Amino acid sequence: MCYDDYCSMNVCVVMKNVLLLATAILLAGCAKDIDLEVMKKQSAETIFASGQKEMKAGNHNVAVKIFEELERLHPYSRLNADAQLNAGQCHYTKKRYDEAAAAFAVFVKTYPTNEKVPYALYMLGKLYYEQMPIVSRDQEQTVLALDYFNELCERYPDSKYVEDARRKIAELRQHVAGREVYVAMFYQAHNNYAAAIGRLNTVVELYRDTEHAPEALHRLVECYVAMGAREEAVKVNKLLQSRHPETSWAGHSRSLLGMKILGSRQQQNNSAKSKAKPKKATTR
Repeated sequence: MCYDDYCSMNVCVVMKNVLLLATAILLAGCAKDIDLEVMKKQSAETIFASGQKEMKAGNHNVAVKIFEELERLHPYSRLNADAQLNAGQCHYTKKRYDEAAAAFAVFVKTYPTNEKVPYALYMLGKLYYEQMPIVSRDQEQTVLALDYFNELCERYPDSKYVEDARRKIAELRQHVAGREVYVAMFYQAHNNYAAAIGRLNTVVELYRDTEHAPEALHRLVECYVAMGAREEAVKVNKLLQSRHPETSWAGHSRSLLGMKILGSRQQQNNSAKSKAKPKKATTR
C-alpha cells in the first residue's frame, strides 16, 4: 500500500468543503455597497485612497473589491502594483490563504523588478508556513514555504526579511525530515523495507543537519538487519557512531547489532559443539 494514497482518501471532499466555506465568508463580508458608477468617474489616486481607507478600517473584503476595480478601471496606473499587494494583504489578514497566495504570486510575476518583490516572496513563504500540517499529513504547504523562503534568501540576501525567513527554513527542514522518517516507519511496519530505505536515505543525504538524522540512520540499521543485510547494517552503524555517537539512537544501534553478533556467535559455538564427536577411551 502506498502511504500517500492511504492518507489522501478524503482530501478532495475536505478541500471542497473548505472552498465553499471560504466563498460563503467572502460573500457575507461584502455587505457594504460600492457605488461602481461613481468610481468610474474617479481618478486612480482617489480609488486607491478609498481602498486604503477601507483596509485601515478593517473592511478587508470591501478594500479588495476597490483594489480590483482600480485595476479594471485604470489598467495602466502605477498604483496597481501596490493595489495588488494590498489585496493580498487583505486576503491574508482574513486567512483566505489561497486568494492571498494568488495575489502575491501575480504581483511577483507581473512586477518582477518592483522593490517590494522580496516582501511578496516573504508573504508567500509565510502564508504557506502558517498552513504547515502535522507530519502525518501531506506536506505540500511545507515544501512551498521552503521554496519561497529559499528563493527570497537566494535572490535578495540583503533583504530585511531574510533573517526571519532563515529561521523558518530551519524549522521547515526539521518538519520535512520528520515527515520522511514518519513515512519510512509506516513502510517499515508493513515490511516494505525498500521503500523505507529510500525515505530514510533522503533524510541522511538532504537533512543530515536536522534532529531526525540520527533516528533515520538507526532505522536504516533496523531495516538492513530485518533484511539480513548485516554488512550494510554495520556500515550504516559506523556512520551513525561517527556522526552522532552520544545520541540514544547510536546506543540503540549498538545494542541491536551487539545482540545479533552475540546470538550469531553463540549459534556457531553450539553448532560446532554438536558436530564434535567425543573420543573413545582406550583400554590396555
